[in-house]
Formats: sequence, C-alpha cells, structure tokens
Amino acid sequence: MVLRCLAVVWHMDMMCGGTAVNLEERFRKKQYDHIWQEYCGFLDLTMPLFMDIQNRLMLEQLELYSNCELGAHIMKGKKPSSVAEFRKVVPLTTYEDYAGLLLPKNDSALPVKPLVWIETTWEGALNPVKVAPYTEGMVKNYANAIMAALILITSSARGEFSLRGGENFLYGMAPLPYLTGLIPRVLPLSVNFMPSIDEAESLSFRERSKTGLQMGIQKGVDIFFGLSSIVAKMGESFTSGSGLSGGIRFTRNSPRMNSRLLKAWLNSKQEGTPIRPKDIWNLKGLAITGTDSASLKSKIEEYWGIRPAELFGGTESGCIAVETWAKNGLVFFPDMDFYEFIPKEEFDKNLDDPDYKPNTYLMNELVAGNQYELVISSFKGGAFARYRTGDIFRCTSIHNKEANVLLPHFEYIDRYPTIIDIAGFTRITRDTISQAIRISNLDIHDWFAIKDVTEENRSFLHLYVEAGLEGMRAGINPDIIREHLSIYFRHIDSDYKDLKALLGIEPLKVTMIPRGSIEQFAATFGRDLRRMNPSHYDLVEILKIAGDSARREVS
Repeated sequence: MVLRCLAVVWHMDMMCGGTAVNLEERFRKKQYDHIWQEYCGFLDLTMPLFMDIQNRLMLEQLELYSNCELGAHIMKGKKPSSVAEFRKVVPLTTYEDYAGLLLPKNDSALPVKPLVWIETTWEGALNPVKVAPYTEGMVKNYANAIMAALILITSSARGEFSLRGGENFLYGMAPLPYLTGLIPRVLPLSVNFMPSIDEAESLSFRERSKTGLQMGIQKGVDIFFGLSSIVAKMGESFTSGSGLSGGIRFTRNSPRMNSRLLKAWLNSKQEGTPIRPKDIWNLKGLAITGTDSASLKSKIEEYWGIRPAELFGGTESGCIAVETWAKNGLVFFPDMDFYEFIPKEEFDKNLDDPDYKPNTYLMNELVAGNQYELVISSFKGGAFARYRTGDIFRCTSIHNKEANVLLPHFEYIDRYPTIIDIAGFTRITRDTISQAIRISNLDIHDWFAIKDVTEENRSFLHLYVEAGLEGMRAGINPDIIREHLSIYFRHIDSDYKDLKALLGIEPLKVTMIPRGSIEQFAATFGRDLRRMNPSHYDLVEILKIAGDSARREVS
C-alpha cells in the first residue's frame, strides 16, 4: 500500500512537471494576459457557450460510462445517446448506489482507471469513509481549477493579478488522502509551502497549523488557504497573543519580518491595541472554504486585512467554483462536472416523502434568489452520475454586472437539512445522534436537532430533548445530557473532538422541553416533526407548544 501511494505521488508530480515548467516560463516572460486567458478565460463565456462545454463533455462521459460495470449498474443497462435522455433515464443517485463497487477500489469496474483515490468521512454510515476515484484527466482539471483560484484570489480586476510564483503559502489544508492534499502535488507553479509538503503530511492538524504560523512569522506569508473556521480562529488567537507562541521573538526571522514585527509592536504599545495578522503580513490572497465561510468573511477580513475569496469543492465533485476579483459570489467552472440543480420546493417534497422523485434544472434554467441542491455528473471518466451532493446554494444573480461576468453567481448556504455541518470539521446526522443517545444509556424519550449559531457566527449543534419518565425521576438535566453525549459523539466521530480543541467551540447545547411536545406537534399539524433541522416555521411552532406545556406544568 505504501509503495502504491509513493508511485501515485511520483506519477502526479511527473504528470504536472511539464505543465509547471511551461507555466513558470510564461511567468518569467511576463505573459500575464496569456496566463489569465488560459486559466480564467471561462469568465468571458456566455451562458450558451458554457452550456455547449457542459453538453460536449457530458456526451464524452456517457461514451465512457456506457462501457463499464459501474455504468451498467447505475444506468440499469441503458445507454443514453443524448444529455436529455441521460437525465430522463438515469435516476438521481447517492453514495449508497456506488459503495459496493467503489469501497473495494475495483479499478476494472470504472469508466477509466483512476490515478488516485480520494477519501472523506461518510456521515452517518456504517463505513467510516467514502472513496472517490480521480483519473488523470480529473487531476489535470483539478490542478487547472486550483491555479485559476490562485490567480483570482490575487486579482484586483479582470486580467490584473499579483501572483508571480515563489510566494510563501501557508499550508492550512488536510493532506492526502483528502482532496486538498492534491494541491501541493499538482499545482503547476512553484510556491513555498509552509510547512513543506513532506513535513506537513507528517504532522497533526494542530501541529501543522502551529508550525506554519511560526514559519510565517519568520519568513512572511503571501497566500493563505484554509477552512474559514480555522482562518478565523487563527486570527482570533493571534490577536489575543496566543498565536505569537508566547511573545515576539526576533531571532531566526528575516530582516523584513523583524522590521514589520517591530513596527507592529511599537504601534500596539502606543495605541494600546493588540497585534493582528494584518499588522505584520500583507497578503496577496486569502482563500477560504467551509460551510461557515459567508458568515465569517467580515471577521476574517478584520483580522487579516484582506477580503477573503471563497472556493467550493467536494470529494466527489472536485474544485468546482470560485469567487472572482469582486468577491461577491461563486462562479462554477464549466469543465469540472455536469451540473444540475434541485429547487428547494422539490427537495423539501423529497424530505417529507422519500419516494418523491425531485425534478432538476440546468444552469441556464435557474432563477435568481432561489435555493438549489447541487447534483453533479463526473467528467473525464469519473464515477458519479446524477449524484446528489447534499450541498445547498442560492443563485444570487443570473449575471454579475459589477464584475461584468455573464454567468450565474451563487452563495453557499449549507448542507442538506438532514446533515448538520459544524465549522467544516464534522457532519452530524440523525443516525449519529441516535447512536450516541443509545450507547449513553440516557433515558431520552424524544428529540430534534438544529444547526444554531452564536453571536460570533460560530455554528453548533442545538439538541432539544424530551426526557423519559425514568430520566425525569432521576433528575436528568441539560448539563448531564451534554456531558454524556459529548463523550459518545467523540467516540463515534473522530473529528468532533477537534472542534473544541482547535476552534474553542462548544459544539453541543442541550435544551430540555416537556415530554410529549413533539407528539403534540404531530397531533396538531397532522405530520411528524422533522428530526434534523426542521423548518423555521415548524421550529417556531414546536417551541410554542413546548412553552405552553411548560407553563401548564408550572401552574
């Protein structure tokens, strides 16, 4: 297994070597217009041209898909000859439809032999991970998307960017086998990762962040890419002084950084204000990703002195969207995946009735202001066909006048309501909560859960609980429930424990409501309350019922 992993890394390095040489040569020759057009020219597309690319690549994928075991399995033996027929005959899929063939990593069943397998957690499933195959063509597309993103996060206007190569790049990403671990392996431009690739991959997340920050203080930081929750926390820790590792030290620092540190220190003393990252670093670009990105942007800008640009990607989809220089909405790459969108009213119907088959719309059929769940089909020999990602977006505009981009812009909203994503670290499902309650042996009669936020826009799991009769007699209370469930959440989900250790987040709040409140809701409205993220209307109503019940108990 180790030898195979090393071979894969070498293959990726060699595959991207020629591209890197060519790109760096163009940087040396200052061919910036050519570089922009190659990587960011998609922003000049009209909607018809965007859809032409989508349809052409989807037809190529259908040809590959129709001649493999996985394709036969997903398409039920049918071989659609057009994109319209494909959308008609192939049902929407989830990971369960692929698990039997993908989890064993059976290369022979796939449309194209993968170059590397990428992993992520599989929320609420018996198997702890999902795996996704990446072919050589997919890896090249991913490298191009990341390169486009680096250009755009360092841009101030169309065609104007400050990226030149050799920048100090703060390593805030998860290593292989996670998707972001591909970035340092395939990036077609030399940058100085801090820590280095090999060192970063040998460290824990906390150690990697600490080491990178120390190197940044010594050498300076030009580019930073990380989870929005981590970027915000690092800014907060730095400002409080804990990010300075016990104080300012001038040894081992470059003369340039010592000058900046001294100036920041003197200003801090004179004005009585803390030192912030923006006081010592002048970033060219700051990229963030994660479910909380939109709510944390202003806080991040306050700490780091630059408006962050949002990226969006996923294990199954790759890097599929990025913000432009305007930093006011995500734009999708035309060549990463084929995109379909389930309108909110359709996935709501599916939530209420799992047998309901939601309709989908294409990029050129969307309505500004509406929310959609993203559905993707892989290009370049990938595995997934009409795959429900579980990611919800709002189409903010059909085209952006400020940036003069004639493509739809999007705001990432959150995960599908059945999943509660906290800070991009952990994804909690109904099964996760049910399992934690079961193994805790707490007498809990009923419950529902929502994703809630603090005044600082930090997300957390808010669990509403009805105690059972034995639990009520035993004096069960919110503190007892939270203490017990936190232990078992950490046992079930290895990422859960990082939330408090790395981010200072108390990820669980428990509120008790009178026994029978949830049953009363069902009797009143003739339908069951959704256990995970009930609608705002239903939340208001169930809390009203609970409040009325509590008042009756007191009286």
